[in-house]
This record gives sequence, structure tokens and C-alpha cells, in this order.
Amino acid sequence: MKKILLTLLICTVAFNLNAQVSNQTTPPSWAFNLKTQPTAEIMPSFDLQSMIAEDAIEATQVIKKPYRIGKNIDVEFDLFNSGQWTELENGDRIWRLNVVSHGARTMNFILDRYNLPEGAEMYIYNSDHTDKIGPYTHKENQEDGVLGTWIVYGDNVIVEYYEPASVRGLGRISINEVVHGYRGFGEAEESFLKLNESAACNVDVMCNPNQGSTNGQDWTTIRNNYRHAVARILINISGQTFLCTGTLVNNVREDGTPYFLTADHCLGNANDGAGASYQSNTWSFGFDWYTNTPDCATNANTVGAQNPTRVIAGATLRANRGASDVALFELNSTPPASWDLYYAGWSRATSGVTSQLSIHHPSGDIMKLARNDQSASFVTVSGVSCWNIADWDYGVTEGGSSGGCLLNPQGQIIGQLLGGSAACSGTNDNGSPDFYGRFNVSWNTGGTAATQLKDWLDPDNTGAASYDGDYYSTLSTTENQVLNFSVYPNPSQDIFNFDLTEEASYAVYNLSGKMIVSGTFSNNNNSVNLSGVANGVYFINVQTANGKATAKLVKE
Repeated sequence: MKKILLTLLICTVAFNLNAQVSNQTTPPSWAFNLKTQPTAEIMPSFDLQSMIAEDAIEATQVIKKPYRIGKNIDVEFDLFNSGQWTELENGDRIWRLNVVSHGARTMNFILDRYNLPEGAEMYIYNSDHTDKIGPYTHKENQEDGVLGTWIVYGDNVIVEYYEPASVRGLGRISINEVVHGYRGFGEAEESFLKLNESAACNVDVMCNPNQGSTNGQDWTTIRNNYRHAVARILINISGQTFLCTGTLVNNVREDGTPYFLTADHCLGNANDGAGASYQSNTWSFGFDWYTNTPDCATNANTVGAQNPTRVIAGATLRANRGASDVALFELNSTPPASWDLYYAGWSRATSGVTSQLSIHHPSGDIMKLARNDQSASFVTVSGVSCWNIADWDYGVTEGGSSGGCLLNPQGQIIGQLLGGSAACSGTNDNGSPDFYGRFNVSWNTGGTAATQLKDWLDPDNTGAASYDGDYYSTLSTTENQVLNFSVYPNPSQDIFNFDLTEEASYAVYNLSGKMIVSGTFSNNNNSVNLSGVANGVYFINVQTANGKATAKLVKE
């Protein structure tokens, strides 16, 4: 069989190591005076009022479901049966699909087939060119061929595919769901914008985090770090679209693996250890959405960008458990080094939590903070082991904040938001509590890699009780070495050989994230025997003193 050479950077099962999407690039068609426009595909209406009534009831619950913002509409649009092709003079061509869903405040798309050749690009923008996202490129191609896009504001939206002549006919785009965003991501149903959707007592993340505090704790550096770690999540579950918050987290190896912590309830009704059966490849993660001209709990509006400029598409669930409302994902691509995101620290300690800070996206709004100046206590809420924040001293949380991090005075995550009854009362909060699933309970009480954090954040079993965060630039200059090796044959019926020239440890995982075999390589034994497992796709993590990498193994 053909010998396959692998040159791999630090990753786990992330196939597209530098995939990212922004709204900084202009779609190619905007430079041309195209004389014809594609015929609009009109989406059917649905019972919006019943969904709004359901949301109103949900808002009164202490433990809430994920924050719903859209209705998914089934469609069958692809490059062959829909839209319009335009030939350019140089042999390149552009395909445009116009989708109208009357009354939608936002629109986004779920693709059941997405495969772009190198050089091709996909963009999404509204008809008046006031909002856009892209390019999506070959770097967003995923193993299962699906993709979930970010949102664009408006009810008249164009999907554009640019195809160079050199790759003509090689691209595949098939849209199977159009998401009608029916509310502005906040409680104010009359609003058509997401910015400023949260209520008046919320505090923008760049406000003074120590405002009004008397306990001497300075949160400034911690706040500055975490604004580069927290992301808003766009979630698709069973024909509906939701929002949550989460945080990029460090691991003991400090190898830049993009683990991402959020709440288990953001998965909907997924069971503990749901693994790859949960289709998070259609999720999107928007980082670095904050403003340097903040509003600090007043009735004035925040002035800032309407949307994040840094988006990662797709993730793989590594572990989840309802008993502490925790879910750990691995992003399907490593955020670019140029973003220099912060990989958060964490602690499983249960003492010394004399004050807390939370950073989140309430109602899907621009990044906010909330601070409590008293010690947090333990409480069990609906069977979940929680930290109890009795009353916020500055700021608050809302729907959409779910999964947001709770930080100790050392700047380490100790939990993620489950829910609560805290809310705004004018420019002050209402004095009610919030509850955060406890990190220490999530650590090693699940019993398996699919139900606890330890196996992922401390894979070498160092016993670390806490770990500090750091920026990717620091992680990458110390640990992210290139590891070169070959694996052959691949595919194989049983034995996979590796030509490593140094000692290494390895672990093989199935698509659900379950480790099925582990061991060490040496000069006398550089092979892995998978004869005892079912045919399919597996991943092997290889670690040496000089770096680590992951390879895909195909057993047939």
C-alpha cells in the first residue's frame, strides 16, 4: 500500500489547523456590475407567536434551556438545482443564491454537503450589503461534509460561491436548512439588532471591573486576559437554533489543543458522554466580540461592532455530564496564531473563592462581565452540584450567558453558568442568585473520559489541582513543535507502522472520544495493532519530548 507522509502541527482531531472566518473581506461580486440577479427563494411562514409564547415561559425558569433565537426551515438548495451562475471574462465564475424569509431578523444556514477546493470561497451577506461573513474556504471542509454558518442580519440574504477556473466544477455546496432568526437575541422583541439586546444593568467587559469594590481584589489583568478567551456559541439542535457562551481552556501539556468549556444544558437533551453522536460540527464560535467604548450599567447604548470578526466553525464533544452541568469540546480547527487567543486557567479547589468574576454574552449581546465580592457557597440545584452566587455586586447574567465562566481571584475557571433568577431591575440587578456547575465535581467524578475533564485537561495524570492560563503565542513558542512521522499502511486491516526515531507515548481514540488503546513506541516496537476493534476511523495522539501530533487511522 502507499506510504502516507504526515507533517502535523499540534492538534487533536482538528483537520483544518488554520481554518477561520471573518467579516473583513469583501465578496468578489461586489466589484462587478452584474446585470442580472438570482430569483429569490421565498421561505414558508411558521407559527412564530407560539414560539415567542414558549420563550416567555422559559424566561421565568430558574434552570433554563439554551437561549433559542431561530427556527430552522428544511430546504434543498445546491449548485445544480438553485441559484444563478455568472461567467467572468477570465474563466472564473460566481454562483449566487438569494434566500428571503420575510420578517427574519437574522439568517444563517446549515449545509449537509460542504466541500470546497483550494482557491474557492463562499460568502454570505444581506441584500443591502450592510452585513457579511466570509470567506469560508477549503479550510472549513470537515470529515463528515457538514457546516453551520454564522449569522447575517436581515431577511433578504445572498449566499455567494466564487470558483476559480483552475478548480471549475470541483466545489460542492448543498444547503439543507435555512435558519430564520426570529428575535434579536434578546428580551426586547421589538429590537432588530443584537448589539444592546441585554438589559440596562449589564456591564460591558471593558468597564472598570473593580468599580465599587471594597475588598481590594484587582480584576483588571484577569479581565484583559479573558476577553480573548470567551466566545459566543451559535448552536443547532433538532431544527432550532440557540445561543450559549463558553471559554477556550488550557491543558497541563500546554500544547495549544483548542479545548472549549461550556454548559451541558447547551447540548439540549444529550446524554452524559454523548461524544460524536452529538452533531456539533454545525456549531459556530465567535471570539473577541467586545467594545473599547463601553457602557457600564446605564440606559445608554453600547457603541461597537455588530458582530464578532473572528469565527471558528465546528467542534467535537469530548466530555459532558449533567451532574455538574459541564461540557468540554475541542474546536475542529485551531484558532490562528495571529489571533493570539487566551487559553484559560482552571482550578478544582473548593476554598479561597472569596470573590468571583464571570464573563459572558447575555442574550447574545456583546461581551459583558459580572462580579461578586463575597465568598461563594455550595448548593445543589435540580441535582446539579453548583457554586451559589447569592447576589451580584456589579453586572448580571441573562439567557445566552449559559456556559459562561466563573473565575476565582487567581484568574482560574471554577465553574460554568447553569442558570438562576438574577436579572436586571433598571440599572441595578434584582438581588437574586445565579448557579454555576462546579469544576471540581466535573474533574474526575464521571468515571470515563467521556464524562469528566481530567482525561483531557490532564492527560498525563500529573495530579494538578489547578493550572494557569496563557496566550497562544506563549504556548506555541514553548511546546508547539512540528512532529514529522509516517504511518503505513493506512488504511490497514490490523497493523499500523510508524517510522518515529525517538521514544513516544500514544493513545488511540474512536470517534466518540473513547480511548481504546494506549502504549509507548521504542526503537524495537513502532507499531499499533487494531485487529481487535471494528472497522472505521480512529485517531492516534502521539507525544514525544519534542512535540505531539495526531494522525487519522482507517481500519478496513
